[in-house]
Amino acid sequence: MGYIKEHWGYLTGAGAYPGVDCLRALAVALVVLFHFHFFSVGWIGVDIFFVLSGFLIGGIILDKTASGRFDFVEFYKKRALRILPVYYFSMLLCFVLKAGGVFDFIALKSMLSGMLFLQTTGPYFFPDYFNINDAYIPGGSWSLVIEEMFYLIAPLAIVLVSYLSGKRPWLMLVTLVVAFISGMAVRAAMTSGFAPDDSSWYFANFIQFHSRYDELVAGVLAAAYLRFAPDVRSQSVWWLSAAITLCFLFLVYIYGNPGFLAKPYLITQDTIWLPTLLGAMGACFVLGAYWVPLQVKPIVLLARLSYPLYLIHILFFEITNRYINGGLLKWLSDMFTDHGLSMIRIAVCVFLSYLVSLLVEYPFIRMNKKKDNKRVSNEGVEVAPV
Repeated sequence: MGYIKEHWGYLTGAGAYPGVDCLRALAVALVVLFHFHFFSVGWIGVDIFFVLSGFLIGGIILDKTASGRFDFVEFYKKRALRILPVYYFSMLLCFVLKAGGVFDFIALKSMLSGMLFLQTTGPYFFPDYFNINDAYIPGGSWSLVIEEMFYLIAPLAIVLVSYLSGKRPWLMLVTLVVAFISGMAVRAAMTSGFAPDDSSWYFANFIQFHSRYDELVAGVLAAAYLRFAPDVRSQSVWWLSAAITLCFLFLVYIYGNPGFLAKPYLITQDTIWLPTLLGAMGACFVLGAYWVPLQVKPIVLLARLSYPLYLIHILFFEITNRYINGGLLKWLSDMFTDHGLSMIRIAVCVFLSYLVSLLVEYPFIRMNKKKDNKRVSNEGVEVAPV
């Protein structure tokens, strides 16, 4: 009971940035609602996640670099303990529930690719060597590939730029602005030979690290601006106004293209500039709302469960869709409307995510906390939470 109570305290405890908790809860809610057909543009929740990751992880790297306490080994170890347990557990569930436990050469290649986060970059750059069966890969894990590449590169880049910037923080900001803007040029270069109706636009420009890194950079830029600019909180109205304006422009664009609204994977040339717009929108929302003292427990709970919920809800959606016309699901579909059944499935997903957090995720978070507490007692310094 003590462990369960401790875990509940973690799930409902306020974070350093309450406004960021709100945005994280919003992001996962949007993605879940999108997959269960409640909100057709809910996929932008992933874009919000990218910006939040850049803001939080970039902020940690900036703080530890500034204090001279950044440790590459410790950083990568923490990221591994935070990401891999739930991810590998979801891969195990895919093997059993999606792939039916079938293990052959394709299964081995698929699982190794997934374990090394090569399920999208491999087929893109080396299509002749990566023959992957998606049944072994967690749905939505393409975004984790992008995040892992960011975790690999960001510490090296930020530490280097911090060293070169010295006591000139404006140089760090300028570098990040250039890196953010470069996203459009990279996407244009990588798709320069594509025909206007080529279906590869989305695969090349929406689910690869080289095509979405600018959204993560937008988050790092927001973190750097928060640390280097004076009294950012007093600018909140302006940042929120900019965010709402960019959000309005996005909605005008997407609702003006009904085909893309129904099937976002059909988006072609617009993938060159769309991540830039969404990255800027997310960064403006973060700078405008990071401090908002909204600490409603259900929102904080949803924010803490966002990672397991992201992976579990897609798997649950895929599995239950197989059996929607039989057994308990058939009975429920006869009893409720489609939206009513979807609400039940979402509630089950939240509960399953709680169990995964309790049994798989939190033991490793707890391990990190104990190491941090020991370091505080030994060194007498406060360690920024991850």
